[in-house]
Amino acid sequence: MPGMDMSSGGGSAVPVLAELALFWTATLVHVLRLLSPTRLPDTDRPTDAGHALMGAGMTLMVFPGVSTTTLHVAAVAYAAMAVLYIARATLRRSPAQHRGQHAAIGAGQAAMAYMLAAPTHPPAWVPLSVAAVLAGCAVVHGRRLVDARHGHGAVSVGSAGVGGMDSLASAPRMLVIVPHIGALVMTLVMAVMVGNV
Repeated sequence: MPGMDMSSGGGSAVPVLAELALFWTATLVHVLRLLSPTRLPDTDRPTDAGHALMGAGMTLMVFPGVSTTTLHVAAVAYAAMAVLYIARATLRRSPAQHRGQHAAIGAGQAAMAYMLAAPTHPPAWVPLSVAAVLAGCAVVHGRRLVDARHGHGAVSVGSAGVGGMDSLASAPRMLVIVPHIGALVMTLVMAVMVGNV
């Protein structure tokens, strides 16, 4: 692969297939959340869209045979999305949890741009810095997972509707807990992948 080799590689198809399965599953779960926001108590459409896009980008990155041009175009798109998410986190008046989540997604989108367009031999501090930022994002995603698991912050205006906590109990568990697990795991995998380059 041109640029940074983000796949597990090693000549075996098993690690690449495992990465593709992880990233594509994370993408699909967040797309399902986007399609059913009224049934879920903790949806935040921009957050779910950001995670779906990162999963799609990671899938693209490890998919064999993707051209350099495709990766560079995707890098520009992810850089633009990073700016939008970070602007959303800093300029909007929303709960601190949403601002933190949007900042983490913005940082993740910026990391995606770096991973897609990085030079072949970046200075050692650059990928380590990106990995450290991603580790910080993983902390934010871990907190969101704990909150979702215990029902904290389950009631948000426009998403839970009447009966907030009852909605949490009746919501499809897969679409409440699994996306947060996927975001946490995907972010950690991104940190390891970029840190090992």
